[in-house]
Amino acid sequence: MIDLPKNIHIIERGWLSANQIYIYDHASIDVVDSGFCFHGQQTIQLLQSFLDQHPSLKPRQLFNTHLHSDHCGGNRALQDAFQFTCLVPESEFTSVRNWPLAQQSFEYLGQPCPKFTATKSLKIGSTIQIGSFDFEIHGTPGHHAHSILLFAPSLGLLISADALWEKGFGALFSEVSDRSGFQEQRATLQLIESLPVKVVVPGHGNPFVNIQSALDNAYSRLDYLESSPQRNTHHVAQVLFQFMVMFTEKLSLEDGLNWCLKTPLFRMSADQLGLSIEELFSQTLEYLQNKQSLSFTDGKIKHRW
Repeated sequence: MIDLPKNIHIIERGWLSANQIYIYDHASIDVVDSGFCFHGQQTIQLLQSFLDQHPSLKPRQLFNTHLHSDHCGGNRALQDAFQFTCLVPESEFTSVRNWPLAQQSFEYLGQPCPKFTATKSLKIGSTIQIGSFDFEIHGTPGHHAHSILLFAPSLGLLISADALWEKGFGALFSEVSDRSGFQEQRATLQLIESLPVKVVVPGHGNPFVNIQSALDNAYSRLDYLESSPQRNTHHVAQVLFQFMVMFTEKLSLEDGLNWCLKTPLFRMSADQLGLSIEELFSQTLEYLQNKQSLSFTDGKIKHRW
C-alpha cells in the first residue's frame, strides 16, 4: 500500500480510460485527466460518489496531461455535469479553442473525442496549484508531442501520464509522425531521473515507488525499439488498432480494414514499413490474435481482455 496524503485520491481505470487523480483542499476538488468518452457516465458517477462522501467540496479545475482521447475524452461529460474549468497544455490551447484543429488530431489516430472547452493553459516551466499542492509542469514529448508531467516537490509525487509506467511507457507515436520519438522519449526519461521522485502515479496501472527499476525497464524498452525502428512502427499500428477494437467491441474484417484505410497514422505506419495498408492490417490482426488480445470468430474481430 503506497502512502499518499489523504487529500489525493487515485482512481485506476481500465485501458480505455486513463487513471484519474482527485486532489482537493478544504473547499474544492481538482481532477487530473478524465478518461475515455464511452465511459463518460461512469466517470460522472465515480466523481459524484466521491463528492457525496465529501459534501463540502466543490468541483473546480480539470487538468489534462495530454490530448489523447483516453485522457481527455471524458472532459465534456465532467464539464456538463460539474462545470469544471479545463486546463490543457499550452501548445494545445489554440487548437482546443479552434475545435476543428483539435478534432483533426483525434481523427489522425482514429479516435473519438466530444468537443470540450478550455479556458486556461498549462505552461511548461511554470508551477501551478492543484488542490493544496504546488506542481511543477514539465514537457515530456515522445508518446505525444505536447504531453506534460506534473511533479509536486513537497511530496516527491510525479503524475507521469504515459511518459513512464511501471513496465514501460506509451507507444511512441511521434517517432512515426515526426521521426523524433526515440530522442524525445530518452530526454523525458532523463528528466524524470533528475527529479527527486518518491512515488509515481502513471497514466495506466498502479502507482509505484520502485522508480529506478521502472526507469531501467523503460530505458531497456527504448533501446530495444530504437535498435530496430520497424518494431516501434508495428507497435504503433498494433496499439492504434487494438484501442479501436476495444471501444468498437466487435467489427467485421471490412470495417476493420476501412478504419485502417481512413486513419492517417495507420496509413503512415504502413508507408514507413514499405507495406500496403492491407498488408499491415493483415499482419497487425495476426499479431494481436497470436498475442490473444483479439479474436476473429464468426466473421467478427473481437477484443479478448
